[in-house]
Amino acid sequence: MPTSRERTLQRQMVRACQALWQRGFVAATDGNITARLAKGRFLCTPSGMSKSEVREGDLVICDAQGKKTGGARAGKVSNEIRVHLAAYRARPDVGAVVHAHPPVATAFTFAGKEDLLRWPVMPEVVVLLGPVPAVPYVTPGTEALAEAAAPYFHESDVVLLAQRGAVAFGADPWDAYLKMEKLEHAATVLKHACELAELPDKPNVKVLDMKQVRELLELYGKDKPR
Repeated sequence: MPTSRERTLQRQMVRACQALWQRGFVAATDGNITARLAKGRFLCTPSGMSKSEVREGDLVICDAQGKKTGGARAGKVSNEIRVHLAAYRARPDVGAVVHAHPPVATAFTFAGKEDLLRWPVMPEVVVLLGPVPAVPYVTPGTEALAEAAAPYFHESDVVLLAQRGAVAFGADPWDAYLKMEKLEHAATVLKHACELAELPDKPNVKVLDMKQVRELLELYGKDKPR
């Protein structure tokens, strides 16, 4: 029987799965979430399952080597577990790991602009996440990726995996999810800021002329423009 703490982690993982899917941070069967249990065990989302469909009874348990030891009979441990386990080894303070593919943040790595996310632009990001590093591309699901990523895990609670998304670390699954959400929000704001910074002083944007404005306001019974 799961302990009360394990049941809480199960509920948080399902909630985080739903949030990842609803926010478009994952598609199809992408992404995975894990949480640290007692005695060197880890709670994991099952491989090959849409995060929109994950329920508490679908979660599996693995050991520190990534071997399944319990949980849903039909569920399998994702080969992405290697990166999660590397994070737990590197960071004893980490209680959960979320891996997702937030579109805008991930796009920075495809465009070769990932270093922009190291900039101290948004105060809350500076405080909550710090400069976000990026691990150069390594074949997903391999031990080589886990080894390449491990040194970066001490730099921030969110780490980009070039052309593969990002991983976020937290005290629990929901905490890790919120950091992933903050990453994508920061990336979106930064993208817009960069685009606006490139605009000329008088951008070529179509606007209504004063005659059109007056006709519109008169039609709706509004006061004329001042």
